[in-house]
Amino acid sequence: MSELDPSLLIPVGVILFLLLLSAFFSGSETALTAVSKARMHKLASDGDKRARRVNFLIRDRERLIGAILLGNNLVNILATSLATSVFISIFGATGVATAIATATMTMMVLVFAEVTPKTAAIARPAAFAMLVAPVMRWVVYLFAPITRVVQLLVRGFLRVFGLDVSKDSAVLSAQDELRGAIDLHHSEGRVDKEARDLIRGALELDELRVEEIMI
Repeated sequence: MSELDPSLLIPVGVILFLLLLSAFFSGSETALTAVSKARMHKLASDGDKRARRVNFLIRDRERLIGAILLGNNLVNILATSLATSVFISIFGATGVATAIATATMTMMVLVFAEVTPKTAAIARPAAFAMLVAPVMRWVVYLFAPITRVVQLLVRGFLRVFGLDVSKDSAVLSAQDELRGAIDLHHSEGRVDKEARDLIRGALELDELRVEEIMI
């Protein structure tokens, strides 16, 4: 084993910075997917600019998640590569160096860049989402061309297996989920029949043709 080179402090510092970025992406993903749309809409209506930024991001969750995953994977791969180089400099080009680097980075990413930020974000998703929204907006813009290509590839691949991930299918799925929730609350006695029928009727309005409404 060679002596520790002071010049290794720079790549070690870069690795720690990349772990912080990874934690940022992980926490952002959890917060922006868990945040309440209703609460953000209310805050935005009251003039909260941070809530407006959050609404802009969660309006297209597929694009948002694509940008987050792309950024997170990039920084994790780069951090692991740098860690491997550092351990090779210390232990020499052996399998031991690679094994130690892999084990060390796996543990550090799991604890400091995954579990910790996700736990913090899920505890206060609204505050966390509004905190990271300004930076995430630029991340989404930066990765937009790549995420768009990835979206097209993923959708094409899923269609081969008969899976439709279009926005229309997502809307229909959300409506079916809402209908199911209404029926569940009605069966539990928390929603009376009149209110249930009224809400279901409102959901079905967009499925009626104009001539059907005129009859």
